[in-house]
Formats: sequence, C-alpha cells, structure tokens
Amino acid sequence: MAAITFGRALLDGVHRLEAPTDTELGLALDLADRYVDTAVDLPDLTVMAMASIRDAWVLTWDYRDFRTVVLDKGHHWDLLVQESELPRP
Repeated sequence: MAAITFGRALLDGVHRLEAPTDTELGLALDLADRYVDTAVDLPDLTVMAMASIRDAWVLTWDYRDFRTVVLDKGHHWDLLVQESELPRP
C-alpha cells in the first residue's frame, strides 16, 4: 500500500512532515468558509494554503478538490502530475 510505503519513508527520514504556519492555517480556514458547501476537507485545504504561501507544487491524485478550489480569479494550483500524465489502468 502506498500510504505505508510513504509512512516508512517518513520514519526513515526520506521525507518529513511540515506543519502549517498560523498564516497558512488561517488561509486554509478562510478557504473552508468559502467552500463549505463542497466536499473539500481541511487537510486538502491546508496543503493548498501551504503550497500557495510557499510557492510550491502539489503532488496529489485528488484532482476534483484541487480543481474545485480557486484562490483568486485565474489562479490554478501548480500540480506536479496532471491527469493527462497518469498511466491508463
């Protein structure tokens, strides 16, 4: 399972978890208020806020949520992998 592999990599120091700053958490909560009627959850919104403030790319397969939330008019999240790049099942 990918989650276990990722968890082991965290444990081994290959990756590290970053906590959101107060500013990032505030932005995530503002987005949550704005998108309350959608299924977007706080962890995804926090990733979006952290990516925005840190000018970072997002690695996700949850394209629906990352296409639903718009930070500003014309803003799109910088996704590391686009849907069109995924291998066909």
